[in-house]
Amino acid sequence: MPRRPTLEGVILIAAVVAEVAVLLAVEDRMARVSLGLLLLAPIVWASARVGVLELVTQSPAERVHKRRFVRLRSQVQQLLDEIRRLNWMAVDAERGFRSREKALQEMDRIEERLKELIADIRSTAGQISPADEEVEGEGEEAVAT
Repeated sequence: MPRRPTLEGVILIAAVVAEVAVLLAVEDRMARVSLGLLLLAPIVWASARVGVLELVTQSPAERVHKRRFVRLRSQVQQLLDEIRRLNWMAVDAERGFRSREKALQEMDRIEERLKELIADIRSTAGQISPADEEVEGEGEEAVAT
């Protein structure tokens, strides 16, 4: 089903066409610069509203896999947070901000937490988040009907 043009999309296309026309057709340098600069405002506004920047800067892989594995992403973030904690615990112990014995005990607890997280990540890998499955299922039903 084709997407309906939005007001922002129409404004963006019209402003870009007008910009090209001004650059090609207007002979007076000052008039061309002035009109060109005036037309930049609606182009920037409309492109921000349409989300052109996000579309241009987003890789094809990100568009396909964006937010499909929310739980996995969250677990990986937790893993990174624990690794940071482990690193800073070692740094604090080395610099004398924490007693070496307490730091080693905390580092052991962090290591156990890392093992738990890795096991969770392994079991979660490849599973699409339930909310995303519902959205995908609705899309497939809409295509089928």
